[in-house]
Amino acid sequence: MPIGTAVPNEKVPVRTVVVAGVTAYPAARIAALTQGLVGSAVPLPKIEAAREALLRQYQDDGYVLTAVSASLGVHGTLRFLVTEGRIAAVKLSGNIGPAGTQVLRFLNRLTTIRPITSAALERALLLAQSVPGVSVHAVLQPSTDQPGALTLIAEVARQVVTGLFTTDNYGSTYTGPEESLLVVNLNSLTEFGEQTQISLYHTWPNSENFGQISEQMFLGGSGLRLRVYGGSGQTTPTGALASEGYLGVTTVFGARLSYPLIRARQQSLELWGSLDAIQSDISTVAGGVRARASYDSLRVARSGIDYARSDLLLGDDRGALNDATFSISHGLPVLGASRDGAADAPRVGERTDFVKLDFRVSRTQTLFQPWNGASVALMGLVTGQWSPDILPPAEQFYLGGFEYTRGYYAGEVSGDKGLAATAELQLNTTLDLHRLGLTEALPTQFYTFYDWGETWQNQQFGLDMHVASIGGGVRLSITRYIDLDLVGLHRINLYPTGSGASISALRGSAFYWRVLGQF
Repeated sequence: MPIGTAVPNEKVPVRTVVVAGVTAYPAARIAALTQGLVGSAVPLPKIEAAREALLRQYQDDGYVLTAVSASLGVHGTLRFLVTEGRIAAVKLSGNIGPAGTQVLRFLNRLTTIRPITSAALERALLLAQSVPGVSVHAVLQPSTDQPGALTLIAEVARQVVTGLFTTDNYGSTYTGPEESLLVVNLNSLTEFGEQTQISLYHTWPNSENFGQISEQMFLGGSGLRLRVYGGSGQTTPTGALASEGYLGVTTVFGARLSYPLIRARQQSLELWGSLDAIQSDISTVAGGVRARASYDSLRVARSGIDYARSDLLLGDDRGALNDATFSISHGLPVLGASRDGAADAPRVGERTDFVKLDFRVSRTQTLFQPWNGASVALMGLVTGQWSPDILPPAEQFYLGGFEYTRGYYAGEVSGDKGLAATAELQLNTTLDLHRLGLTEALPTQFYTFYDWGETWQNQQFGLDMHVASIGGGVRLSITRYIDLDLVGLHRINLYPTGSGASISALRGSAFYWRVLGQF
């Protein structure tokens, strides 16, 4: 009987009270919920209130699949029967090949949890849905073998190949500014729920190319995941650097372990650690002879946390999304790392055994709904880095790009320490373009923003630099698979790297575009 069901206001004799089926709580706690029910004339509403109290105790603690019934025997025995929800078996519906084994590793753990909690059920299903390329829809049915238990039917499907393609004009004028990225994923071909990812980055006109391949897989059924990767590429920029015969070769490889400490619909917390190797070899041509200009070989241990949470602090119709990441990195003088003070180091005084801290926090808060089907939201983001050391170039804090400090190319300004902030006001709505022959409305986001960032150098004579811009744009979901981002802005600082007789000012206004396709 559901909580709140009306019962007749009658009185019945109760000689004894028995509560059966309880394993989640000690007897004393259950007795406190059923006391005062023995007597020659006990009102039925009082018995119903006790039943509801038992059920509410379970539900408040997350045992949402538990049921409680009450019955009165002919000899005055009041019996509460608690059927603690549990999952007796898990079955898959659909053929996804060997990947089904990994899905079952996550879901079969539910059969060992008695009684089952909503948190455990939610975590297992979200982990199953995180198997690359796999979709999961769960259905609970009464068990045909064990009365009172449930069977979880997981309806599964798999997309073997997924990926994305993006192209934009946010690149450096030395290598672009047009740049493209292609990512292809091969999903869950074995029982480990693995993903092979191939990434290719290219700038036009063929001045920078980088390729990387990675492999990630689950280790068991806890959610622990291993990722290994390796990549290499070269840069042959245009302009003044081309006249010097500039050639940069970058090689990276490493491994990362991550574990979802919390995995729920409302919030997630992931712990991770990695070991990264970065090698940068830059050479130039002088007098017809190519010679090394600088060389860095880094081995970096990192650890961090990634946290995300949604909330309704301002009301049910004003949801918010929060994200936070924190990490610490430490350069290791091992496994072929360059030594401090090397003659060919790219920065004077740089330390390869550096320490640095990075953070990023953001919140997107819905403010109000101007009309039906539309909402206004405010997104705020703050990110930064701190280090006491003179860092290798690859470990500096970079400003620019399409995410924050827009209007400057990624890495146009860098420093050993840095701070950046973004405030973006968003209008989320749809555009009705049926007059143009489109039958579906386009999800659209109009936005206006202010971006700011500043960096500081730890070198004695290093330049501290800052950038700032203001602008607005529109993000269009043209189809289910293609998004278009258009933005116009005004650069507030036209000399981000400093002023001087040989330095030209940037243009005050700029227009950027970005196309993102997913498959």
